[in-house]
Amino acid sequence: MLDVVKPALLGGQPVFEPSLPMARPQLPSADALLPDFRRILESGQLTKGEHLAGFESESEAYLGVNSCVGVSSCTSGLMLCLQALKRRLKSGQEPKVAVPSFTFLASITALVWAGFTPVFVEADPATMNIDLEDLEQVLKTEAPCAVLAVHCFGNPVPTDTLQSLCDRFDARLMIDAAHGFGSLYQGEKVGKAGWCQVFSLTPTKMVVAGEGGIIATQDYELAEELRIAREYGNDGSYDTQFSGLNARLSELHSCLARGSLKMLESVVAHRNQVAEDSRRLMEGIPGLRFQSITPQSRTTYKDLTLVVEQEQFGLTRDRLAEALQAEGIPSRKYFSPPCHRHRAFKEFASRELPQTEKLADGCLSIPLLDTPTAQGIAQAFRKIRQFSKQIQAGTS
Repeated sequence: MLDVVKPALLGGQPVFEPSLPMARPQLPSADALLPDFRRILESGQLTKGEHLAGFESESEAYLGVNSCVGVSSCTSGLMLCLQALKRRLKSGQEPKVAVPSFTFLASITALVWAGFTPVFVEADPATMNIDLEDLEQVLKTEAPCAVLAVHCFGNPVPTDTLQSLCDRFDARLMIDAAHGFGSLYQGEKVGKAGWCQVFSLTPTKMVVAGEGGIIATQDYELAEELRIAREYGNDGSYDTQFSGLNARLSELHSCLARGSLKMLESVVAHRNQVAEDSRRLMEGIPGLRFQSITPQSRTTYKDLTLVVEQEQFGLTRDRLAEALQAEGIPSRKYFSPPCHRHRAFKEFASRELPQTEKLADGCLSIPLLDTPTAQGIAQAFRKIRQFSKQIQAGTS
């Protein structure tokens, strides 16, 4: 009979059989959606209809912004915003944008696609957001035309400080808010700050469209330009104003997003409660450090992310991930390697980023589902830590 005390990697019984999902989207019920889906299909209007307009209007009301523009993905939204920035470059301004390397690859892909040179900035080891001191140095020495900050895992960046820095150095503030729909910065919903913020609506996010994104801005002119840009650059006259994309958000996606938006506050509250329970249950385990949340703010906990300190925990991050997988607990190594080490972006890696590399080597995101599951995950971590020497050595 298997020893239930030992970790599964050493022959013990897994904590979860079958394995947990990494994420489980919380969605409106089929009964709530099907009548609207039926009307959409019967109408034959699958794009540019009432549900896109409704979702944009409801998002504006939730975020408290002047304009929201639905797009086919957060990535396409970033691309179109950056393309709009390119058209606004002042004489002599170089197309360089300061951006953290510790981010999802889409942030950098959008920059390169739009013809910008990314200038990589360190990540703060505690918040995992852009390091403000390093950013200030980059603004002084590189003179980028913009900063593309990221609400990492939903942890809101300090937009007031960032805006002050950008104002000092004549740079626009843009935010990859992919993880941030539902985040609060000092009590205010993120979305207003900066020139634009772009949110993701994929299944791992808080507002789900299946696939999609939405751009929030206080700049009416930019919003109107983006509505043309998502239609190839065609304003309706078929006389193309500029080269855009087919980046429309369909009626079916918009309908799902509207239902999901109604659930947003309860979804974020649930995730914060489970995250708080997880932190409490794992408190005192040596060598584990959770992401520090920006003071007086709320994250969405798009991912519950911790840093593994090898010397204290007794295992490397990668070996811990193997041990967790054996327990039926999937994990993700976000964002490893960091973007400045990606093959596609190495040519832009002009600076050493030791903080970022250390963070990327130690970060591990774990499932955030419910409190009973969190109890099992904490149990797995504790028994893996107890047997860390044997696991690291590969002996039972």
